[in-house]
Amino acid sequence: MYLTILNFKKMKKLYIYIILVSVSILISCIDEISPDFEFEEQVFISGLLTSDAGFVSIQIQKTVPANDTSFGAINDAQVSLFMRDTSNTVSLVSDSFTVTNGVYETTELIAPKIGNIYWIEVILQDQTILRSEEEILKPPILIKNMIKSEDHVRVTFIDQIDEENFFLIRLDVFKDGTLISDYWFVFDDTFVSENSEDYVEIDNINDGDTVRASIHNINFNTFQFYANVANTLDDFALSSIFLPINIVGNITNTATKELELGYFGVAGFSTMTKDF
Repeated sequence: MYLTILNFKKMKKLYIYIILVSVSILISCIDEISPDFEFEEQVFISGLLTSDAGFVSIQIQKTVPANDTSFGAINDAQVSLFMRDTSNTVSLVSDSFTVTNGVYETTELIAPKIGNIYWIEVILQDQTILRSEEEILKPPILIKNMIKSEDHVRVTFIDQIDEENFFLIRLDVFKDGTLISDYWFVFDDTFVSENSEDYVEIDNINDGDTVRASIHNINFNTFQFYANVANTLDDFALSSIFLPINIVGNITNTATKELELGYFGVAGFSTMTKDF
């Protein structure tokens, strides 16, 4: 049995960008009532290491009050990327990062290895240590082909039938080199893992369009983070400003053992682009 065909007209759009939902002020005919809550500043971390060699980027920011539209970039943290190999040896991959407006990028190319385990540690200015969950780098998922039939395109990929997999998939549509639409969604193959070939479909593709399909083979914790974001944001139109809502992920405060906002994920990555 193939994976159920996904109609993107009915699907929620899941973007990496997240918004902070402002609290409305309730007004009655007699009194004006303001929301009664105390703002507590928190740190939000986001990043994704893939199987492709390249520079690793991690974004670190602080939350801001609902009436504040500024971007709370944190530029004074210390970031370290660690690895545990298949022989259980732990090593520092890099602690050399440049920072621009809260985005930390390694100063050297990183060549991750399939099967190794990766995580980050972030030391804030007050010496708070935030550590991501250790995640194994899974192999890329082979995208077999993309075929157009009438106004929809089917993306067929090869699933690994010997284990449960979690996917973050992005489909981008271009017209004359300009991005005209993009779709993010996550799913797991619990109910389709008995077959090696699965597919998804995207509608409203016209002649002359270009489709780029990207599949991230992610771990459960990263999958759960994206699933929570999708359920929380529903069909809100999202801003290009990365402002966090109250979504916890796989980042832990090492002193309090509490989960913090955000995630650092590790993913096998594959992509295919085709003109129609």
